[in-house]
Amino acid sequence: MEPLVAVQIAVAALQNLLFAMAAGSLACALMGKRSGIAASAALRSGQAGLAIVLTLTALAYLWLQAAVMSGSPLAGAGPAVTAVLTQSHYGVAWSVGFIGAVLAVLSRLSDRRGLPLFAAGLIAWVAGKAAASHAADAGDFSARELIHVVHLCATALWAGSVIVAGLLARRLWRVASATAVQRAAFCAALSHLATAALVIVLVTGFYNVVQDTAHADAPLVHTPWGHILAAKLACVALAIALGGWNRMAVLPVLRTRAEENDPAYGAAQQRFDTLLAIEAVAMVAVLVLAAVLGHTAPGGG
Repeated sequence: MEPLVAVQIAVAALQNLLFAMAAGSLACALMGKRSGIAASAALRSGQAGLAIVLTLTALAYLWLQAAVMSGSPLAGAGPAVTAVLTQSHYGVAWSVGFIGAVLAVLSRLSDRRGLPLFAAGLIAWVAGKAAASHAADAGDFSARELIHVVHLCATALWAGSVIVAGLLARRLWRVASATAVQRAAFCAALSHLATAALVIVLVTGFYNVVQDTAHADAPLVHTPWGHILAAKLACVALAIALGGWNRMAVLPVLRTRAEENDPAYGAAQQRFDTLLAIEAVAMVAVLVLAAVLGHTAPGGG
């Protein structure tokens, strides 16, 4: 693997994480509001930071892509940037995503319409990302590209909500002085969202794999792309197992003890948070491996 491509993968993995956390913060803000947890200010500042860094990584990735496409060294890729933007399909796709990232940044300047604009910016970002992926082989505005957008959004909501909740839940609850019942309601909403997103991820992911390997030259198990996919699926399976145990075994106890004001509620919340934190780590691995897959030829030897 060429060094510039390795750097591209690292930047793409960071972008996957940033986008997922941005989507997750949006979901957590809405779930918190429905649960009676008013912690929007804390999430708002985080969303602004995520959007700014996402915008900066987009610029960095464009420079890397220009260097790779032109075959020039990284320091001398400047002249190629204009050509990439104006003369390539990637340039159009990148522009759409970049505009989305900028819109997400600007949305944090608005109090009333901030969240809708933030969501619109994220959708534009992911549309640009899909247009620059393997899904674009079927053409722009194709069913395959649309399904990939849905897949990326569902993955981001699942992974991002788990990561944001796993990292920030306790801090947000302290800031908002959340009660046990409110915390339990938030955990239940999180579990429901993750389950719904998971179903969409599995269906659209299966479709993507079938499309990506339709013209493979070798059996999937014998290709680097297949090996990376297997590692990603293993991490997905781990996340499903952890989330499933939390939903089926821990959450019912958590909600019951919260409603009954049981002193043992704290122990149940601790178990839920611990499993959620481990699931968040698995989701980070999924996002990193997704970046590697995106820079590997599907089914190639």
